[in-house]
Amino acid sequence: MARVDQLPADQKAVLQLLLKQGKTYDELAALLRLDGTGVRERALDALDTLGPDDAGDLKSAQQDEISDYLLGQQSASARAATRQFLETSASGRAWARVVAGELRPLAGDALPEIPADVAEVDEAFDALEARKVARQERAKSSRLGGFLVLGGLGVALAVGLVLIFGGGDDDKPTATPTTTSAQTGAAGTPKVDAQINLEGTIPGSKALGVAQLLSQGGQRALAVTGQDLQPSARYVVWLYNSPSDAQFLGFAPPVEKDGRLSGLAGVPENVDKYKELVVTKEKVDRPTKPGTIVLRGKLDTGT
Repeated sequence: MARVDQLPADQKAVLQLLLKQGKTYDELAALLRLDGTGVRERALDALDTLGPDDAGDLKSAQQDEISDYLLGQQSASARAATRQFLETSASGRAWARVVAGELRPLAGDALPEIPADVAEVDEAFDALEARKVARQERAKSSRLGGFLVLGGLGVALAVGLVLIFGGGDDDKPTATPTTTSAQTGAAGTPKVDAQINLEGTIPGSKALGVAQLLSQGGQRALAVTGQDLQPSARYVVWLYNSPSDAQFLGFAPPVEKDGRLSGLAGVPENVDKYKELVVTKEKVDRPTKPGTIVLRGKLDTGT
C-alpha cells in the first residue's frame, strides 16, 4: 500500500487541491482545463491505491462513494446516506479508516468523521434516555444538577473512540493495514478528561446535550450527544468565541425524528484558545461560519 508521497504526481496534485484548498471536482477541472470526470477518476484512483489491498465485501461503487465522502465532494443528502452506510458496514469503516489515515498529512483535521457502529450509538442514546428519566424524577433539583446526571455517558461513548483510534474490532476480520497515525491508539478504555454540559438556546426548545473530552494514546476527541433536536442533516459542531472566531469540527450524523444527535470529532491543538463548544443548525453544505446555535456550553479542556 503506497503513501501519499508515492502517488503519481498528477494524482497527488489533485488530492492536494481538493483537501488543502477545498476545491470541488468541477472547480478543479476548470482550473486544470480537464473534464470533471477526469479529475474525479484521478482522485478515486489515488484513494484506491492508498486503501488496503483487501477491501472485504466492499463493492467498487461503494468504495467510490466513500472516497467522495472523504474528499468532501457530496451534497448533504449524499453525505448523510454515506454515513448511514458506514454505520452498518464493517468493511466500509475499515477501508475508510485506512485511507483517512493516509490522507491526514494533507487534510489535517478537515477530514469528515468516520462514524462508529450503529449499535454503539444506540447504546449511548439508551444511556442518555435513562438519565433523562432520572432527571425528570428529581424535578426539585436544579437544571445544572439535571445535566450532571449525564456524566456517566462517556463510558458508552468511549467504545466508539476505541474504534476510531484503535482500528476497531468490527463484525468480521479485515486486512491488517500499514500502521498510520490515525490507527495507533493505546489499548484499553479512553480516559474522560472533562465534561461540557450543553444547554439549548432556542426559546421553548427542550434540547440539551453533553460532550465528553476523551483521550487515548496521546490523541484526544470530543464525543457529543444531544436530544430533543429538530430533524436535520446539517448539524455542525464548532469551537467558538464569536461568530467571526470559530473553528469547524465537523458535521454530526443526521438527526432523525427521534431528535437524537451523536458524533465524534478530533480535537485540534489550539482548542484552549476557545471559550465555548456549540452545535449549530446550518442551511448550507459548506458553512464558513456558525449558523443558528442550538446547543452551547462553556469549554473546559481539563488543562
